[in-house]
Amino acid sequence: MRRQLTAATVGMVVAALLLVGVGTTVLTAVNARADTEADLRETVESLSELLTELTIVPDASETGRDIRARLQTLADSLSVDGIGLLVLPRNRDPIGSLPDGLTVEDLDTDLLRAGETQSNRDGDLLWAARGYVSRSGTRQLVVMTDEPDPLLMPSFRWFLLASLATIVVAALVAGRISRSLTGPIRASRDVARRIAAGDLDARIPDATAAGRDEVGELVASINSMADNLQRSNALERQFLMSVSHDLRTPLTSIKGYAEALTDGAIVDHQQAGRVIETEADRLERLVGDLLLLARLESTDFPLDRRTVALNDLVDATVTGLQHEARGREVTLTTRIADTPLWADLDPDRYGQIIGNLVGNALRFADREVVVTLWSAEGGAHLSVGDDGPGIAEADLPHVFERLYVAEHSPAVQESGSGLGLAIVRDLTERMGGSVTARRSSLGGAEFVVSFAPAPPPTP
Repeated sequence: MRRQLTAATVGMVVAALLLVGVGTTVLTAVNARADTEADLRETVESLSELLTELTIVPDASETGRDIRARLQTLADSLSVDGIGLLVLPRNRDPIGSLPDGLTVEDLDTDLLRAGETQSNRDGDLLWAARGYVSRSGTRQLVVMTDEPDPLLMPSFRWFLLASLATIVVAALVAGRISRSLTGPIRASRDVARRIAAGDLDARIPDATAAGRDEVGELVASINSMADNLQRSNALERQFLMSVSHDLRTPLTSIKGYAEALTDGAIVDHQQAGRVIETEADRLERLVGDLLLLARLESTDFPLDRRTVALNDLVDATVTGLQHEARGREVTLTTRIADTPLWADLDPDRYGQIIGNLVGNALRFADREVVVTLWSAEGGAHLSVGDDGPGIAEADLPHVFERLYVAEHSPAVQESGSGLGLAIVRDLTERMGGSVTARRSSLGGAEFVVSFAPAPPPTP
């Protein structure tokens, strides 16, 4: 990739220089020809004035080698390609010689007889002619030819040197740019391969040096992905350990009581049956939570949505949880708004949300759990707060994540699997609501579930 970037950059610079060079060459050639033609006109006019004082008459006795030699010497002294001299007798053909490439037919003899100057271009050949009257009284004309050479002009030579210098600089800059681009990309590729191979500790070093462009964003995204994967892997291990513990504890109790019953070591069979039933219920709840989470991932999760009176639903659900609260020696109270509150949701799932939040609060509360239902800011809000140890600031962003068990909260007697709050969040969002966590006015944690209000159903 580095070579490709360098080649592409240099290629673009060369292409641009070629375009500029062609344009410069054309303009230089045009200007050179124009300048040469102007110089020729000026020189031929000056020479014609000089020749009026000289006697260079190409008569019949002197039309050959001597005249041409004298004219070529004059041309060399004037730095032109060739000079021709013609006599224009009356009613006769011109006498003399013209430079190579020109004929009498190319000249406007009438214009030149009048003493005017004529110039023109014939391909790459530039020429100028001027008529005059010699000292002897004969009408004559002088012709000069020249051919500009733009390649020899200083401007073009400077352009070539500047082009070569630009190409060298472009190659150096392109190499530096390609290194700055391909370095982070190669590092990203290597780290991505290590992560794919299972090395979740792999990170791209000097991520800040990549800059704030797209490459820097790529580097930051890969490092963030690695962090998330590593954290997810740690949460998964933690969850498996937690679930294993929660499964093993009731299974151990059930197995122990079953063996005792088999051996006849227990006299109170009813007590043993109650313990086995209680532990079996714990297993059933855990398995149910796992199945529910799996179903929540499906797009066709069933919901029986309808307009529900939240006041009666909350009161009935909390009343059903009073037995568990008394068993934990915790006071469970409700503060329900007098104004009827309605919402469009599944009442069974809403009751499940309340049960999970209250159950979580009872696990951590010291003496009191309060359930509040009120209306504010265009929403129907339910909060469950406790007077327990609360939620550490480091845990607040993660309490609703699946498999997450708080690491920074004080230890409690009973541990959880980390499924209850995840179920609350998923159920709430499935029904179009939202849930947040904050510190309770009781001193512990408080969870707030909010739904948009709905008009009461028509009778």
